[in-house]
Amino acid sequence: MNELDLDSGMAAVVAYVREVHAPISQAIANGDNVTGTDCAFLSGAVQALLDAIDARLPQPEQPVAALKAVA
Repeated sequence: MNELDLDSGMAAVVAYVREVHAPISQAIANGDNVTGTDCAFLSGAVQALLDAIDARLPQPEQPVAALKAVA
């Protein structure tokens, strides 16, 4: 399994995801509504996290879709 280097850039992205997630988690816990805007912010934060992870992991020589097509 690959290990991620939690450098300052990655730590900032993780902190942002936590910041955006907190009010959504609280709203759900309280039985309140979660807005589309809340979900859009969380989606953007998760995408930033995935991009940061991808930037730190070695890329496969072939795209995953190509590997599935061969199998």
